[in-house]
Amino acid sequence: MENTIKKNVKRGRPSQSINTSKFNPNMVKLIRGEDLIFSDSLLTPMKTSPQLDSILSSEEGLMPGVMMMVAGGPGSGKTTLTLDVLARLTEQGLKVLFVSGEMDEVGHYKYCKRMPQFNKVQTLFLKNHKDTVKETLEYVFNLGYDVIALDSIAEVLNMYKDSNNCTQRTAETFLIELEDAQKKGNNIGKYYTTFINIQQMTKAGDASGSNRLKHMVDAFAFIEVDTEQVERTIKFEKNRDGGTGEKISFSINTQGVEYGYGME
Repeated sequence: MENTIKKNVKRGRPSQSINTSKFNPNMVKLIRGEDLIFSDSLLTPMKTSPQLDSILSSEEGLMPGVMMMVAGGPGSGKTTLTLDVLARLTEQGLKVLFVSGEMDEVGHYKYCKRMPQFNKVQTLFLKNHKDTVKETLEYVFNLGYDVIALDSIAEVLNMYKDSNNCTQRTAETFLIELEDAQKKGNNIGKYYTTFINIQQMTKAGDASGSNRLKHMVDAFAFIEVDTEQVERTIKFEKNRDGGTGEKISFSINTQGVEYGYGME
């Protein structure tokens, strides 16, 4: 068969065929770090709050060009913390986008009434584009943003699967490749986009869906909350731009998010 290599049968193993039709050795590139060319803006952190910045990166701030996942159970404060970060960045003039796969305009209106500081955050309600999820995300992301948050990533993937009649793996591949292209500045504005992917946790304490996304992101943060929904902490279990293990406490009230200091 053309473009197929057949392995010899050894030690009773059946022969296997390896399809090499898609492989082009001329496309394989081996590089050194000195060959890479990016803007030094990749090394300039975006400031949120002093306490949170201390664990976001070694540079103390949210770094450009990062794919991050923020996970936690229902009511842990994932959405509120993320919107607080986006609001703080918006106030500084940075270009941010909140992609809501769960709330509609009514729910978001009520949310902003309780916490007015979120009013200025630009928002895309993906439910309004459930039949064109792929095209909508590609178009909007290509406009270029400093930071894009997806809430939640599970809902975004489900809508993509429904509109494209595809598997979970296909949906994940689409999103990973789309975010990867944006973090490298492949958009109209040449922004090295940072993504905050909000993820729900199962009753067993695992991230919803497959672990593929967790392994593919640059940073994974986990939010814990006590039984009385009062004391909350966030820590990174994976962070290529900084350390892991240190916890930061935070509380949520009508003024937004108030951060504490590091905890053992």
